[in-house]
Amino acid sequence: MAGLLSVTSAQAQSFPSKPVTMVIPYAPGGSSDVVGRILAQKLSELWKQPVVVENRPGATTTIGAEYVSRAAPDGYTMLLAAPPFVITQHVYPNLTYTTDKSFEPVSLVAYFPLIMVAHPALPVQNLKDLVAYAKKKPGAVYPSPGAGTTPHLIGELLGQHEKLDLIHAPYKSGGQGVIDLVAGRLQFYAGAPAEVVAHVKGGKLRAIAVLDSKRVSIFPDVPTSVEQGLDFLQAQTWSSVVVPKGTPSDIVNKMSADITTAVKDADFQERLTSQGAVIVGSTPEQLRDWYVAEHNKYGPLVKSVGLKPEQ
Repeated sequence: MAGLLSVTSAQAQSFPSKPVTMVIPYAPGGSSDVVGRILAQKLSELWKQPVVVENRPGATTTIGAEYVSRAAPDGYTMLLAAPPFVITQHVYPNLTYTTDKSFEPVSLVAYFPLIMVAHPALPVQNLKDLVAYAKKKPGAVYPSPGAGTTPHLIGELLGQHEKLDLIHAPYKSGGQGVIDLVAGRLQFYAGAPAEVVAHVKGGKLRAIAVLDSKRVSIFPDVPTSVEQGLDFLQAQTWSSVVVPKGTPSDIVNKMSADITTAVKDADFQERLTSQGAVIVGSTPEQLRDWYVAEHNKYGPLVKSVGLKPEQ
């Protein structure tokens, strides 16, 4: 046993000794892809080995996740996991993997609090105004990047909690929904900062809340949902790193520590905080707790909505 431990420790010390693959389960260009590519660059510099980004989009990120779940548990294939990593467990009954039994958590890299925005023509300045408007005029329409995404589910959560009659309009991307919101065909949207910041600063949309407990640097004057008394309305899009189950703990811990070092890099922080990110860099245990909290929040919500894979 002592010999085995010494071999494992030596493997961790020499890791990585060859190129590492980072699988991103999205097409190039989105916020997760941006985070993954910046992180891959910083890890490449730190490890003195290439970190090769491989985009494997499709089926609400399950194609990429399944691919990594079947990879060798040696640390050389990692997955950039985002909210669907947890949410899809409650939507797709026949997945060949589970988040807890098929993967080892490594680190929560960063998260982006969703920003609630409204069309300027709406008589709303904050969340309570929005709730009052939706009660007075049932049928307010909000977009999302698709059924089961965080923007969709946060709309369902708002509607259920405040007993509102809201209409969900799924799009292929958040950007497409924002276009129709700017045009006045929709009423409000909870989206990632990068999707809305230009329109808010240009006066085409009004930011009424940061859906978090802390304000963000790109919208310093926009109060949080917690400040506005709606503590339940907190949501983020986030990026984390996981590896296949069975990856030696020494390697997992080294990867986690190195990711924490990478996200402290000034260039990394500047490039992401300018897009509204909150930089984290967590331990594997902290990431596991994050997943549990997301599971407990969205599992019952998906069930109450009756979300099906075909949606």
